[in-house]
This record gives sequence, structure tokens and C-alpha cells, in this order.
Amino acid sequence: MRQTLHCHRRFIFFLGTLLAASIFILVHEIGRIPDGHLRIQIFDVGQGDAALLMGPSGKTVLIDGGPDLSALEALGKNLPLSRRSIDLLVLSHPDPDHFTAFPEILRRFEVHALLLPAIQNDEEPYQALLAIAKEQGVPLIAADPRRDIDFNDGVVLDILWPPNPVLLEDDNDNSIILRATFGTGSILFAGDLSEKGEKKLLAMGIDVASQVLKVGHHGSRYSSSQEFLAAVAPRLAIISVGEENDYGHPHPDTLQRLAAAKIPVRITAQEGQINLMF
Repeated sequence: MRQTLHCHRRFIFFLGTLLAASIFILVHEIGRIPDGHLRIQIFDVGQGDAALLMGPSGKTVLIDGGPDLSALEALGKNLPLSRRSIDLLVLSHPDPDHFTAFPEILRRFEVHALLLPAIQNDEEPYQALLAIAKEQGVPLIAADPRRDIDFNDGVVLDILWPPNPVLLEDDNDNSIILRATFGTGSILFAGDLSEKGEKKLLAMGIDVASQVLKVGHHGSRYSSSQEFLAAVAPRLAIISVGEENDYGHPHPDTLQRLAAAKIPVRITAQEGQINLMF
């Protein structure tokens, strides 16, 4: 009799544990189901960049892939468990701290397209990335400000920079600069653009006004000039940076310029992943 009761209790405990786990998974999945908003996750990938956009229809965009495989792990945490596809990968420019996870993402996910700056770069890691994309049958798209990307669900990627063909020599200054918009919400991704690139962009009369600024070059001293910040006029600035990095990012001068412009700042090294919703 005691053995029967013991088995019965174990069975009830097992069912309770199974039910609790099922509820946890269900709640976790509901939090990642498209809900009529544009959701943006600025991943905490250390000294690098990676950001996931999920539109109201469930279409996904990954902008940059960080300095290691952290972005791949973050995808697993932020995408629905059943989701094994990404509609668009965007490589702002071919620095390893922006695309190290891309090769593995291309192998593990069905990627519908890869957006690249219209530049020539012969470095081995970048050429290897292109080879993997070709091997996986992923179409390559050269960024062109004359051709924005409309996902037909209210989300538009407004490609602002670089021109095609490019005007500057430095790969940082040829970073893809794009503004994602949905309804009245907007976020500007500034790549690793320096003050020189900012001035060139502004001199061409390009409208960069956005509610949120993903700060260029991890808060480098030589990015986010006063003129550029005034043109963007964001309500919030986000800096993706590694804790105690070797570059001194974000630089105190940049933080001072942001403070002088009365722009609140959030930093991944302090908060971890930063989530936004429009």
C-alpha cells in the first residue's frame, strides 16, 4: 500500500513538473510571437554589434553579427523555438566585430538575403563569408540608397548610406547607415561611421532624423559629432560596447556631447541586452 502511494505521489510530482515546464515554455514563446509591433533587440555581444528586428508580421532582420558566436546564442533566446529562418542579414561593414557569427548563422538558418555595402574588400574572413553565402544559395544585395526595403507590414528599412559607388576610402565611412521605421517610430543604425563620414553624409542633405540612435563605432571619440547628433535629434542613444574594452569606448568626449545635447544613453556593457518596441 505504501509503495502504491509513493508511486502515486511520484507520478503527481512528475505531472506537476511537466505542467510547470510546459507553462514556462508557452509563456516564453508567447513573448516572442509577432504582436503588431516592431520589436528591436540590441544584443549584448561585447565589443561589437548585433541587433535583431522582428516586425508585426514576424519578418526578421539581423543587423551585424558581433565579434564571436554570442549573436548566434542570442538568436536562440529571442526567436521562437520553431523559427529557423531570417529574412535579411545586414552587414554594415566588413570588420570582424560585426560579422563573426554570420558564417554559422548562414549554416544553421535559412537566410533569405544578405545586404552588403557596395565596397571591395579582399580580407580572408570577409571573402570566406561571401563563399559560405554562395554555398548556401543566399542572394547578395548591394546596399543602394535609391532602393529602400519595404517588408509590406509597415516596417521599412530606409538605406541612407553609402552611395553606390562609394565616395570615401575607409570601410568604416562606407558602413551601411539605415533607418528602420514603423508607424511613428524610427531607429538609426550608424555602423562605424566617423565624423568624416557624418559630415559627408550631412553635406549631401540626407535626412537622418530618428527617435533612437544606435551610436556609431561603439561610442568612439571620432564619431557622433555635435552636428550629427543635432541632425538626428534622437530621444535615446544606445551604445553597444564591451565592458572594460581596450579602446576606451565609449569615449568620455562622446558621452559629453550626448549629455550636452540632453540625449539619454543606454549602454549594453551596463545593462546587457536592450529591448525596444515601436
